[in-house]
Amino acid sequence: MPVRAAFLLGSLLALFACTSKEPPKPPERVVTVTTAPVGQRDLAVTEAAVGAETAIVAALGYDPTRERTGTTYIRLPFPETIALQLKVGQPVRLSNFATPDQVVTGRIREIRPALNITTVSREVIVAVPRGEKWRPRGSVRGEVTLGVRKNAVTVPEQAVVLRPAGTVVYVVEGEQAKERRVSTGIAREGIIEIIEGLKPGETVVVDGAALLSNDTKIRIREGQS
Repeated sequence: MPVRAAFLLGSLLALFACTSKEPPKPPERVVTVTTAPVGQRDLAVTEAAVGAETAIVAALGYDPTRERTGTTYIRLPFPETIALQLKVGQPVRLSNFATPDQVVTGRIREIRPALNITTVSREVIVAVPRGEKWRPRGSVRGEVTLGVRKNAVTVPEQAVVLRPAGTVVYVVEGEQAKERRVSTGIAREGIIEIIEGLKPGETVVVDGAALLSNDTKIRIREGQS
């Protein structure tokens, strides 16, 4: 074989050997997360409505000669199905939208009947002593407690993620996050009830859950056990 031909053949073989090598694998993806145990607690079942002072109380409020004492009456339009579960004397938590952290407790004074058969709500009149620390200002939010869910299974709200397949959480199994479909219930004060899909004592990913997929490798942030 001529020298030039042998040289070209050797070069082609070397090039083929180089191109036939497998490309290097990308580094394994690891997500740093925080976790929380699946807990249990009693959760209040609540309903809320937005209302305002009754017209007569609001009008009296503009009288500069009127002493700012006495009782304030708030009207709250609750759906009829909810109003039927309420009772006179039942406590109601009231707050202004402008100052939601300032809460006062009033009590139901009257549950008015529906105006006609087509009306789907009833006015609930709540009485609250006028105090210096709280006064109704514009729209008022009223919240009533209808019951309590005993020993509800709960996780932090950040642990629950919406995926095309449905609502999921990521359960910690060793160094991996396993996707788990769940059914949710009440959301309250930063936690959410899990009706189906989790058991107390399991551990779920909280911060970083939205970045995960099934079987993603995780690293728990320092400071957590």
